Amino acid sequence: MALSLLKSLKPVAGRALQIALNRALALDPDTRHALAGLDGRHIDLTLEAPALAMRISVDGDQLRVGPGDAQEADLAGRSSLSG
Repeated sequence: MALSLLKSLKPVAGRALQIALNRALALDPDTRHALAGLDGRHIDLTLEAPALAMRISVDGDQLRVGPGDAQEADLAGRSSLSG
């Protein structure tokens, strides 16, 4: 049951993270403008336990958060809660 709850919350959490990141960017126009130079680049983040993975993509001057995919990331990080 807990696993299915976590799975159902992933899209909601990803959307909340995307909103928070883009609101932070809205407070810093210089960074938002510089981000446009990274358009199309991706960062993959993976947490081993619990198993979570996400991709943060640059889309113009905005960030998009979603699930990882088969396309190779420009940068990838992997960790666990224990370090």
